[in-house]
Parts: sequence; C-alpha cells; structure tokens
Amino acid sequence: MKVSILGGGSEIGASCLHVHIGETDLLIDAGMRVHGDDLLPAFGMLDNLGEPRAVLVTHAHADHIGALPIVHRLYPKAPIFATPPTADLMQIMMKDSFKIMEQRCTETRSLIPYTKEQMQETLQALRLFPAGGRMTVGDVKVTLYRAGHILGAVMFMIEGGGEKLLVSGDLSFKAGRTIPGAEVPAGVRPDALILESTYGSREHSDRNTEEKRLADNVAEVIAAGGFALIPAFALGRAQEVLLILQDYMDRGLIPEFPIYVDGLVTPISKIYRRYPQFLKGPVAHRIRTNGDAFLTEGRCTPVTPNEREAVLKGKPACIVASSGMLIGGASVWYAERLIGSEKNAIFITGYQDEESPGRKLLNLAEGESDELELNGTTHAVKCRVDKYGLSAHGDAGELNRFIGMVRPARAVLVHGDDEARAALNERIERRYRPVLSENGETYTFSHSLSGREIRNDDRGRDPNRVLKEKVGCLVLYRKEGDEQLRLALCTGVHGRTHSLICQTPKGKQIRLSLDQTAETIGGWNRSFDELQHDSGEVLAFSRPFLKKIRWADIEEGIWTFEEIVSMCLPEDGLKLRLAAALALQALPDRSQTLDHGLVRYRIGRDSLHLLADLHLPVQGLKMNATLAMAEIRRFMADQPHFIRCGADALGTTTEHITLYFDFPDTIGPEERRELFDKIKETTGWTIAFSDSVRTDLLQAKVNEWLGTSDSPSIYLDTKCVSMPVARPENGEEIAGKIKEETGFTLQFKDENPAPVDAKVQQGVSAEFFRAQMPSPRLENNEAINEAKIWAEDRGITIYKASIKQQNGLAYMEVHFITPEVALRHTVDMEELSYRTGLPITFAKNPKQNEVIRASSELIPKGWGLQKNPSLHSGEALLTIKLPKEPPEEEVRRVGERIEARTGYRLSVLVR
Repeated sequence: MKVSILGGGSEIGASCLHVHIGETDLLIDAGMRVHGDDLLPAFGMLDNLGEPRAVLVTHAHADHIGALPIVHRLYPKAPIFATPPTADLMQIMMKDSFKIMEQRCTETRSLIPYTKEQMQETLQALRLFPAGGRMTVGDVKVTLYRAGHILGAVMFMIEGGGEKLLVSGDLSFKAGRTIPGAEVPAGVRPDALILESTYGSREHSDRNTEEKRLADNVAEVIAAGGFALIPAFALGRAQEVLLILQDYMDRGLIPEFPIYVDGLVTPISKIYRRYPQFLKGPVAHRIRTNGDAFLTEGRCTPVTPNEREAVLKGKPACIVASSGMLIGGASVWYAERLIGSEKNAIFITGYQDEESPGRKLLNLAEGESDELELNGTTHAVKCRVDKYGLSAHGDAGELNRFIGMVRPARAVLVHGDDEARAALNERIERRYRPVLSENGETYTFSHSLSGREIRNDDRGRDPNRVLKEKVGCLVLYRKEGDEQLRLALCTGVHGRTHSLICQTPKGKQIRLSLDQTAETIGGWNRSFDELQHDSGEVLAFSRPFLKKIRWADIEEGIWTFEEIVSMCLPEDGLKLRLAAALALQALPDRSQTLDHGLVRYRIGRDSLHLLADLHLPVQGLKMNATLAMAEIRRFMADQPHFIRCGADALGTTTEHITLYFDFPDTIGPEERRELFDKIKETTGWTIAFSDSVRTDLLQAKVNEWLGTSDSPSIYLDTKCVSMPVARPENGEEIAGKIKEETGFTLQFKDENPAPVDAKVQQGVSAEFFRAQMPSPRLENNEAINEAKIWAEDRGITIYKASIKQQNGLAYMEVHFITPEVALRHTVDMEELSYRTGLPITFAKNPKQNEVIRASSELIPKGWGLQKNPSLHSGEALLTIKLPKEPPEEEVRRVGERIEARTGYRLSVLVR
C-alpha cells in the first residue's frame, strides 16, 4: 500500500492524496490554497502514479474540493463520489473557489488553471455514495464514517489486498449545535491512519464558556450602540454562530437584537435545511416546525449587496458574513466600514491562515500593530477585536484519544502547520509510529510491518492491556450485590491494583475491577452535563430508544457489542448504544461469553424475538410509576371524560395502570386500543380501564336535560337509565344526547328496556353477554347446573359458575382458565345466556395456579424445568428458565399447545 501526498501534508490547504491499495488506485480530495503563488496540489506527481479508478471527497470546504475540475479534466472517466449534502454544498463552494481563483489570477496576471465550463462539467459529473455508506471500487472496499466537522463530512476506511487504510479528512468530535460529532471506528486497527492535525498543538476551550462569552460580548457591543461583525466560514461556522445567538435570545440570556446574514451564509444555510436527517435533533426539529433553523423571520435577515448600506444606517445589530478569514466577500466590505470606530467590534470565531487579514487583525489586537490592510487600503484599527474557540476540528487531546481508539499500526500526520504536527507527534504513543508527512512524498505501508504481531506479543507481557483499551470509554458496571447497571467514564488505569479509574456522570470518582464491568459502550469526549442528561434519560426509561433499534437487522451468530450495533443502530450515539447494551445484557447468561475482557453475544432466532418484542427484563423498560401517571395525565388533559389514573398490582409480578372515566362506555374500542398503544409506547406501562360509572354525575345530567329532580333507576348491566315519568315531546332528542354523552340508554315510564349489544371487540370485552331473544330465567341452582351441562356439550373447560347481583340485577359469572380463553367463547356465552335467562360475564383474573399446572404438564421433562413458570398477565406471557436451550422446533410446538390450552404465549430464557 502506497500513499502519496500531493498537497495538504505539511500545510493546511490543497489537500490531495493518491492511494494505491490492492490493485486499485484512488484519489482523495483535490483542494486549493488560499494564499501563495501556487494554489494547486502537485498534480505533476500523477504522471508517475497509477490512474485513479475513482475520486473520493471527504467534505465540501475549498481546501479539499477547489482543484477537482483539474482532476476531472485529467481523468474524465474516474467518477467523483460525495455524500448527498456534500454534493449540494459543492455547487456553491466550488463556484466560490473558482471566483477566488479567478480574482487571484487576475491580480497576479497568471493563467487560470481551469475554466468555468470545466467547473460546471465537474459538478454535473458528481456521483453520490450509496445510502448504506459502503461501496466497492476495483478490488477495494470503501466504508464511510461520519467525521463531524461540517454537514456531510466523512472519513474513509479503505480495505484491499489484505491491508487497511483509514483517512480521517477533517474531524470534529464535540461537533457543535448543527451536526453530530465524528463516528469513531474504534478498534479497526488499520495498517495506516492518515490523520489531520490542524489543532495538534492546543486544547480547545470549554465550548459552553466560549459560546456564552460570544453571545454576551455581541449583546454588550450592540447595547452600547455599535455593530458587531462576525466574519465566519459560510459553511459550518456561520450556522453555529446563528444558532448560538438565537438560542441565547430564546432563553432570555441576552436581549433581542437584529442579526443580518450576508454572503454565502444564506444559500448554504438553505442547503442545511434540506438534510434534517444529517443534523442534530433540535436543529432538525426547528426545521420541521419552523421551516428553517438559521434564517428566522423577524430576527435573522438575509442581506443582498444592495442592502448593505441600509443595514449600517439602521439600528445597531450583529452581522454574520463570509469569508471567515477576511480574505474577501461580504465580511471585508463591512470590516472596512466598521474598523475605524471604537463602538464597533470584529469577533473572530475560526481558524486563521498565517497570511490572512484575520490573523493579522488578531496580531494587531495583541499590540503588534494598529493598522490593517483590506482590499489594498490601509485602515487604522480602533474597533474592539476578540477571538472565540468554536473550532470544528479536534484538538490535541481528542486526536490522541482517537488514535488510541482506532489503534493503527502507523499514524501519518497531515493538514497542519509545523508547530501543530510536531506537538501532536510528541503526544502520540510510540507504538503507533507517527510520521510527519511532507508534500511530494510517497509513503509505503506493509501489512506484514503493521505491528500487529508485536501487539500480540505484548498481550502476554502487559496485564493491564485490556484495561488500557477502556481509557476514554464509557463502561457499564455493577456494584457488588446489585444487579442494576450503572454508567461511568474510564479516565485511567490503576496499575498496581489492575483496576479502572472512572468518573460517574455526576462527577464522582470510583475505581472498578474488570470483573465489575459488564460492557464497553464506546468513546466519550463531550461534557459530563451531556453525559448525565443522555445516560440518565435512557437508564430511567429505555423503551423509546429500544424501539428505534433495528433488531431484525442483526444476523444470527456470535458477535461483539460493536459488531451488533454496526448492524442494527439507525444512527450512532450514546442513547441508542446504551439502550442496546442494556438489552443485550438482559439476555440469558448462556447467551454471553467473556473473552479477554470482551463480551460476545450468541444471537439466535429466540434471542432476536426476545429483543424485538422486548420480552426481556431490560433496565428502565418502564417509567417510574409516578412519572408515568404524570405523563398520562398530561396527554389525557383534553379527554373530557377522564377522571384519574392509578397504579395497581395483579398478583405478585405484574403491574398496570388503571384509567378511570366518568362514563367508560364513551371510550370506544378504537380509542381504547389507541390509548393502550400510546401509553405503552410513551411510559412502558400496560393499562386497564375501570368499568366504574359516576352514577351521581349521570343522575345530575339526566335531571338537568329533563328539567326534573326525580331519582332515576340506573341499570349498569344494560347501561340503561329509567325515569319514572312519561316521555316528553323532546324525549328522543334528550335520549340521543344522553346516549352520546354517557353511553347510557334513556327510557321512560312504561317503556320496554333497550336491547343490549353483546358483541365483543378484540382486546376490549363487553361487561355482559346476553341472548338477543328473551328466555325464562332459571332458578339459581338450576342455572349453575345448566352451565355445567352447557360446558360439557361444548367441550369447554370452566372452573366455576356463580350467581351474583349488581344494582338488584342477577347475573352469572363463569370462570375460565384465563380471560384470553374466555374471549374465544363469546358466542357460546350468548347461548348460555339464552339457556339460563341470565346475563353472562366472565372472571377477569386468570387462574394462575391452573395456568402453571397446565403449562408444566405440557413442558417436556427433558427440558429440566426446576422452577414454576412466571406469569405476566398484562401481556398474556408465560416465561420459563431452563439450564439449556431446547430445539427451536420443539419450543414452537410446545408453545402452540400451551397457548391453545391457556391463551398465554411461551417465552424460554436460558440461565
């Protein structure tokens, strides 16, 4: 494998790599420099290198794409691949690069490298990476990983000829407000890592502190009657700044003031709007609800060149304009007019090239000079100048931790000045054999020299190797004697005790042995506030996150956690990773093996069903009952018949929440099903519906509508209200209103009772079943005896039949093994009603001992069942724990028999 540095090696600018791996040649990026006489990479080197089969683009900044038209002219058959957002952004950024290059060539009276037509041809020839993030070029496989940095930015894992190369592109781990941070391909162990080192010599300031300082200072300048200019990179940085300022206004932390947006910021912000799925949740939500997250009507106003003078003649305001280094564009126009007043300010928020006016302005602020040249004119600088750390690049500590997680055989440092690369080189562990690259050099890497054999030899000599691999990672652990899983960040290793030094999300330092750790979630380099919030949310209620995981995408086999989440997570992030780990840890012990500190999970068909159906004791599967009821009351606030809810226990294992309504019959089967699904989804709780009726309210409503004070007779079994008065002229209208408002039928003196609807909807049973044709009522003992004969005639097993009364009405209650079995016999119960002359209902609780006895009889003795099955009545589920896993076909057959006998589904867990 050979990597040739055509540009962007010992510098920031003109990034371009030629890669030969396996039998395939690739070109990665082709950017331009913003300063100097030579704007382009060393394309002359390509004469001695293989013709690229494809060109891969990491992201849309000019220093990575500005020279692509030359590559396309040289190799028109080589497709240029980019992510969809990058391809859209290139339509703007490449045109801007051409404009800068055209202006530079005019100033220097040099020949322009390519024409506008060639640029257009390049843009039209762009091809998109597959949605799955993987593709094959020649004999190599290319895998994309999110790089953070800006919208659409990716890094590449390139594999071919038994060798692996990881090209980072520009990385951002903490990201910002717009996009998620880099997706770290932990443990991939490439033979070489080509790593950017822009900020290799520094650690970033705290992001929240810098954001607050920027917002406060902008507000301070405007309050004093000045203008605050923020020159910002139109792609990435400007969007961050707009979100910061608006967020601080929304929270009332700074006063409202106008923001004007100029230059490329406006069209690029509109492209962000097209890709909410690539953005962070809050930004995507703002786009969905408001249509935009950056250019907010009445607050952030786009400005055209013709409107600039009017802006400066108006009220004090903040101006966010490109370019970010004051090289050209709208920001220079404003700077020329604002720089001479002490009331104004220029606030720098990003990287400044050594030769850029932005860098010179910062040097001026440190007292080196008091003049600045812009567009060939020298200006006396009197305005306030300051810089804020909102970088979209990883800092030295993050880059070093990234190397430690990726674990390459060699680390080649590119995309940084001499100071940054040298400083990062000193920090990197020697085992990664760092290389300070130089433009024009070719580096050869061999799989046989990857150092993997050395690391394997080290395995036996370093007892803390497994522990060290967890540094910088989040781990799930258990306290001794406690089955609850907790989360901590590993910050170091205590060599003498062979233990992990960790911090909990609340900042408490603890020490863990390797035996206490259950799973490694992945690296973490964001704030502890975020860690506490995100992990707390999942640990408190994991169901919403578990439902997002594509369990069906997991293939059967034995996998590590990283292999599993790579198959099933719709997006990578702490919440889904943590939820997945909690679910996997809830699998039976037999499904887990430990190998050198690495947990492997045996995933089969039963495991996939348990995960997909959430039939596992996953931590946080249900909300706290108090919180769940508060959530129920919140979304039931607009239901006029809802009264209250309460948590109830059924037996010793199952709990549910009961909903109470003034008139339960007004809640129909469809609404009940929707409520059941909604509450289960949002709280994890199953619900039941109380049949209790507010008879006092019913009586009051009837008297109110009839204008009487008589006491009605209320028959709960037939849902009928009988009034001791003759039907008035508007009786039909009143009866209709009462039926609609309460579900009860109104009848008047000397009228026949209304017939009862005895139909049963799936999942919601009527209280009573009654034959449509009347029949004589049997005496109690005769009716019970008739029920026994009816059961024998129909081949139905019942355990008891008894006569009860409700509000003076006699009815029969029949006991089946479970309510689920009873619902199979609704028509039979209507017949029993005809044979006895009584309304029929069934017992709502299962015969738990009978379910256990019947199920135990059907379970083969060879399965080794030692404890009674566990019942989950709310889900009609029967769970058994076995010492070993029976054959799948046998489990299916036994499950069908148990369900036919009891109405309960069978779930098998292996201890």
